[in-house]
Parts: sequence; structure tokens; C-alpha cells
Amino acid sequence: MINRGMNGEVGVRVLTLSDCDYCMWLKSELDAKGISYVDIDANKNSEFADSVEEKFKTGFYPIVFIDLGNEIITIVSETDLDTSKTLRTYDTITELVEIIKTYIK
Repeated sequence: MINRGMNGEVGVRVLTLSDCDYCMWLKSELDAKGISYVDIDANKNSEFADSVEEKFKTGFYPIVFIDLGNEIITIVSETDLDTSKTLRTYDTITELVEIIKTYIK
């Protein structure tokens, strides 16, 4: 089983753009499924967003981070990097939600 964060829960953080339909769709789906998350507005945190885009070679949103306590899983829609245990990709918002659900069982 996966390790949990300090409070025993998996931390889900979603990096979004305020005018991004896919970002709004993801947040709506997470809310509907009762999945807790922290929304990080890329427009208000542009330095952080720029560093994430550079590190993960992506410019597509939303970007999800899942803190398992001992490692952070990053999930992006597209990247120039090879995927790995800690870097995953998704094709649709529905698929992204299903990926998130696998970590928060």
C-alpha cells in the first residue's frame, strides 16, 4: 500500500488557469466525487507555474501533484519527458480523475 502524508491523507494539489475549461471541469469532477484538493492558481503563482512548466516540459493545464508522503506524483497531459513512476500522463479529464482515485483509496 502507499505511504500517506503526515496527517494520514494523500495530498492532492491542482495547478490551474482561471480561464481553462479543462481545469474547471477537473475541479467540478473532484468536487462531485468528494475528492479533497488544493487549487493553485497559476495566474497568481506565475513563478511557480513557470518553473513547473519548465521542469516537466509542458504548457498544458491542469497539472496535478499527488503527495504520498515519501514521493510526489506529477500528472500532466503532455510532456517531452519520459514517463515514470512519479511522472504520469493523461488523455482526458475522466482518465485523470480515475488516476487520482487510484492514489487516494
